[in-house]
This record gives sequence, C-alpha cells and structure tokens, in this order.
Amino acid sequence: MTHGGGRAARTNLLVVSSDTHQCFGDFTGRAQGDDGTWVDLDGLTGWAEEARNRW
Repeated sequence: MTHGGGRAARTNLLVVSSDTHQCFGDFTGRAQGDDGTWVDLDGLTGWAEEARNRW
C-alpha cells in the first residue's frame, strides 16, 4: 500500500473506550481468490485499520 494519509483517535470514558488507527492509500500488487484466480489491485484505493473498543 502506498500511504496516502492516516488517522488516529482515542476515547476513554472509564466504562466505554476506543482506540483506532487507520491508514489510507492505494494498493499495488495482486491477491488470489479462493478459487485460485488472481485479481490485480494496482491503483485500488483502500484502507487498513486497527480498532479496540470496550462497551
């Protein structure tokens, strides 16, 4: 992934909390589907994130 920006947010209200990190950008390369076919991802915009929430 070519990094195009990011975001981080954290909230802690004792009983309820969240901690989120997000990365935005453009994918490069390819992915293989369950049926074995390859899908080209070059130029596809997307994101990846890690989130921890307590409700």
